[in-house]
Amino acid sequence: MSRTVLMLAGVVVLVMALLASLDIGTVVEPVWHIVFKWIGGAIMVLVAFMDKGKKTKSES
Repeated sequence: MSRTVLMLAGVVVLVMALLASLDIGTVVEPVWHIVFKWIGGAIMVLVAFMDKGKKTKSES
């Protein structure tokens, strides 16, 4: 469950970064904030993708 939520949140942050990166006249956002969105979203998606979850005794 947490893996799904993290993946979804990461995708939402990446979409927000993409929209902020586009040069739309009404969007005024500092460049450093856009960069942090790209980095944070990418990290969130990577962690969710690589997360194996807890292993039970039977899986060991």
